[in-house]
Amino acid sequence: MNIELVKSYIEEYKRNFETVHNQEIYKWHAIKQFQDNFDINSKDFYSNVDLSLSKSDNLLDSHLYFPKIMLLENIEESPEQIREMFQLLFEEDFDILERVENFRNEFGKLSNKVFPEKKNHYQDHRAIIVYLTLMYPERYFFYKFGMFKKFAERIDYAHKPIMGRVENIGLYQNLCELVRYEIEKDQELLNLHENRLDKNCYRDKDHNVLTQDFIYAVSQHFGSISTQKVRTIEVVKENEISSNTLETKIENINFTPIIVNHLQNNVENKRIGDLGEIWIFKYEKEFLESNGKKKLAEKVEHVAKNKGDGLGFDILSYDLDGKPKYIEVKTTKGKINSTFFVTRNELEKSIIEKERYFLYRVYEYDEVTEKGKILKIKGELTNICNTPMNYKVTLKK
Repeated sequence: MNIELVKSYIEEYKRNFETVHNQEIYKWHAIKQFQDNFDINSKDFYSNVDLSLSKSDNLLDSHLYFPKIMLLENIEESPEQIREMFQLLFEEDFDILERVENFRNEFGKLSNKVFPEKKNHYQDHRAIIVYLTLMYPERYFFYKFGMFKKFAERIDYAHKPIMGRVENIGLYQNLCELVRYEIEKDQELLNLHENRLDKNCYRDKDHNVLTQDFIYAVSQHFGSISTQKVRTIEVVKENEISSNTLETKIENINFTPIIVNHLQNNVENKRIGDLGEIWIFKYEKEFLESNGKKKLAEKVEHVAKNKGDGLGFDILSYDLDGKPKYIEVKTTKGKINSTFFVTRNELEKSIIEKERYFLYRVYEYDEVTEKGKILKIKGELTNICNTPMNYKVTLKK
């Protein structure tokens, strides 16, 4: 992601703030209307949903696009079935991509059964993310594929979304979180935003709606901003070693009390980690392309963002012979010996795939210039995982 471009577009957004505001303020009205009225347990579910979505027309109904109409028609015929679909969709303990696909598939089956003459039920990824954002505006961002694709192109985002893929949702969510960080550094913009919100608006304290509004404005209202040169990955230093050759420092237990802002540290560490993963994703693609392996480059996946955490690695790449590489990325702005953490899943994956597993230690990373150094550690990580920090405890009843 070209941060300099993002900052330039933020300046453009501020210059055109009043014009964009007049066209887009309905989104804050729509969320407040939904938050004030929606009740999943309402006896008259049809009337409740109709009222709750009464200010969401621009989000859910437009030229040749009618998800709200089809939703209400199906609720009128099958209120309990649709209520149950929403209950499952809003259950945040489960994977978001599974919930989205389940809602889309189950709604399609029901609608095709009740209204066989209607070929399109319009409950696509865009509409379903609208429902999730109306319900949890502090967690999600309004989504349109075309908006995502054009914005990604304009800020040199490494990922190229492909129409129809549910994986776009995770990639878009991650992009929004990175953009929100840049927006929240601009106090002038935050003041403009705060001053426009009246009693009829949702108080967007997490700035998720503001972030999406900015992304939409860049993709729809503004022209392209050119840069001095095409941004490429710049690796200052690169080295590869076997994990068996590494030695780590074993720290003594220290019972000295300290106060640390873990919440803020975790947010910043995640942001740098996400940027590092995107950097390596782009690096792997550029490496394969520069060696004449364009088809392999197209297969490189950022699995941690388009499928989710828990696989034990972040990037699925390939060597020049076409064999898979399972890459876990650990990024820091600091020196190579800065402490990092390995999860149980990452350790186990490194043992299972020890011949194809790599930990890329990205250090002295500069997010603005997209420069950094890489130490590639190949093999299982048992030798370097010597200090457990947490223990999982499950109590028997």
